[in-house]
Amino acid sequence: MSQCTTPGRLLDAAEELLAVHGPAGTSVRQVLRRAGVANAAAVGYHFGDKAGLVAAVGRRVVDGVVADRERVLQDLPDAAGVEALVDGWVRPIVALRCAGRGRYAARVFTRLFDEPRERWEANGAAAVRASADRYCAALAPLLPHLGGSELAWRWQCVTATTDFYAVGALDSGEPAPRPDDVDRHVRRLVVPGSALLRADATDRRGTG
Repeated sequence: MSQCTTPGRLLDAAEELLAVHGPAGTSVRQVLRRAGVANAAAVGYHFGDKAGLVAAVGRRVVDGVVADRERVLQDLPDAAGVEALVDGWVRPIVALRCAGRGRYAARVFTRLFDEPRERWEANGAAAVRASADRYCAALAPLLPHLGGSELAWRWQCVTATTDFYAVGALDSGEPAPRPDDVDRHVRRLVVPGSALLRADATDRRGTG
């Protein structure tokens, strides 16, 4: 467990269960049992209800990832290239996956947009979308051959590949990543992601 307080134990337990079963397959009772919390009212007391707990789990993951990504944007030099921006985007997810609880946290992160749009502000999906827009704005001058819609499409493809990595869909029988695998795994995502962004536009109508 990452925290010994009751809210921390509930968040850790919910994160594991949500990663495997999603919100629909996770009950408050299961969370309480996994957390070792006997007080049946604990979720309501600390998070309001199950929806509040689900949102809190999402925000705990999202806030860290978005903060890391925004820090990269602020710290990059003016001459930074495409690879540096892709690195800044994928590295927080790779770090999550390679960390102790990463296999759960990374899965939770990839499921944010599965929830109804009205939940996106609460669960952090809106913050992820806003961050993606800022990355695309930083990339646009480096990729003048791409129009806005084409760049957004390709950035979604980079994000989708990163999400596939996060849930282990790209492992191909490899052992689970460890903390010292971060740089190597980031590079494996940055190389194809940067190549995709630099490739010629497939539809010249979208480059205006």
